[in-house]
Amino acid sequence: MRITFSLAVASGLLIGLSSSVWTVPRLAQSQETKPGKPAAADTDQDDLAASAQAFETAFNKGDAKSIASQFTETAEVVDEDGNVVQGRGAIEARFAELFKAWPKARISVELTSLRKLSPDVAVEDGFSQTELDPESPGSRSPYTLVHLKRGGKWLIASIRDFPEEKELTAHDHLQPLEWLVGDWVDQSTDAKVETSCKWADDGNFLIQEFVIKLRGGQESRGTQRIGWDPLRKTIRAWAFDHSGGFGESTWTLVDGSWVIKAEGVTPDGRVASVTRVLTQKGIDHFQLDSTQRLVGQELLPDSSVRVVRRPPAPQ
Repeated sequence: MRITFSLAVASGLLIGLSSSVWTVPRLAQSQETKPGKPAAADTDQDDLAASAQAFETAFNKGDAKSIASQFTETAEVVDEDGNVVQGRGAIEARFAELFKAWPKARISVELTSLRKLSPDVAVEDGFSQTELDPESPGSRSPYTLVHLKRGGKWLIASIRDFPEEKELTAHDHLQPLEWLVGDWVDQSTDAKVETSCKWADDGNFLIQEFVIKLRGGQESRGTQRIGWDPLRKTIRAWAFDHSGGFGESTWTLVDGSWVIKAEGVTPDGRVASVTRVLTQKGIDHFQLDSTQRLVGQELLPDSSVRVVRRPPAPQ
C-alpha cells in the first residue's frame, strides 16, 4: 500500500492542526468648492491651520500658557482613560504639570478629516504621535477635536483622546492557537498519528511535524506551517508530506471552534479537499471533525477523532 497525501487527508492530520497626552491637528487640507465656481480664499481653513501650528509649536516648546490661550474659557479635555479637565485655567495647569515632568515631550499629528458643521463649528479627527522622552518609544492614538469660532477667532472647545492603537503582529494573531504547542497523539485501528507543534524561531509561525504510522509498519511524515496572512486578514497553513503531496488551508474561529477549509494535491496529481472543525475540549485534548473529504473523484466518509496531549517522558 502506497502512502500518499490522500492518506494524510483521510487520517485527519495533515491540515489539522500610558500616560495620556492630548492631541492637536495639523490642518492643511482645503474644502471642496462647487463645480463651475472659482475657489474662494478659505480664511477659516487658514485660521484653523495657523491655530494648529501655533499649538504644535507651543507644545514642543513646553509653553503651557500659549497652549491654554487657544482654548475657550469652558473648554473640556478628556484623556484616553476618561479623565476630564475642564476650564482654561485647569488646562494650563495640566500642561504645565506635564512639561515639568517631561520637559522633552514632543508631538506630531496626522489629520484624517475636517468637517465644518456650521459657520462657527468645525470638527476634526486624526492621530497623534507623542514622545514624552526621546529615549522612550512614542504612542500613537486617535482623537476628535471640536473648534468654535468666537469673536472671529477659532478656539478649541473640546478634545477627546482615545486609547492608543496597538498594531498586532503575526505572533499576536496566532496567540489563540498557542495551546497547540506540545506533543499530541491520536490512534485508531488503522493508524497512529503523532504531532509535535512549536513556535518558529522568529515567533511568527507555528510549526507542526507529524508522523502517520500504519498498521504493518509503513510511515508517512510531513510538516505544516501555520501563519497570519496580512493580505487576506486570516490565519492560513501550508502543509507538505515526504512523498511530495502538499496542501494549504484557511482557519476561521467560529463559536469557539476553528473551521478549517483545506485543499491540496497528491503526488500523482489528484486534488484533495476537506472541511474540518477543531474544538478544544480541555488543556490536554481536542476533537477534530472532518467532512466533505474528497480525494480525486472519491468521496470519503466523515470522521471524528479525539486527539490527546502526550505526557512528558519520565526523567
